Amino acid sequence: MNNPELPQLKIEQQKDNDKLVCKLAGWLDPNTSPDLLCKIDLTRVQSLIFDMTNIEYIFSSGLRVMLIFQKMMSENGGTMKLINVPEQIRSIFEDTGLDKMLATKV
Repeated sequence: MNNPELPQLKIEQQKDNDKLVCKLAGWLDPNTSPDLLCKIDLTRVQSLIFDMTNIEYIFSSGLRVMLIFQKMMSENGGTMKLINVPEQIRSIFEDTGLDKMLATKV
């Protein structure tokens, strides 16, 4: 049951052959990160792209989930990229050394 007072995460997925684009909106925090892990099906996906255009904030739990997806894709010979990352979110990735996941183009 969602609490309307807590920040939410909206996930839109579009699959095209072996490419999965996930548009995220809202907060990627301890309450929403497990939801993201559960809702993304990587079956037959070789290219995973997270469109971060509408991410408002990311907590360490959100960074951990991104690392989990990166590891899963790498283990299966696939790739993962983050696109359209807002500047305030980009700086968090740069500060933590996780900016290698960021893509400027797809």
